[in-house]
Amino acid sequence: MKVSFFGSACEYTHGEKSYEFPADCLSVRDLIDRLGGRFGEDFRNFLLGNETCLFLVNGKGLAMSGGLDTELHSGDKIEVVPFINGG
Repeated sequence: MKVSFFGSACEYTHGEKSYEFPADCLSVRDLIDRLGGRFGEDFRNFLLGNETCLFLVNGKGLAMSGGLDTELHSGDKIEVVPFINGG
């Protein structure tokens, strides 16, 4: 499965815009834990922060598919899109 990072998420991935992940992640929650192992605990905390990121699995938001417990499968495309703050 491919995970793509946008905006400020790339600050935590040292500029990597995507990462090819083994297909053995069971859920988005599992993926977040593994991304924390790959890119650091600060990134994991950022991803789990209150309303900091939108996760899309194959173009669909998690609200329609089970939240962080959304099951992942081989070939899935996950996008991590941080919300933009401003005024």
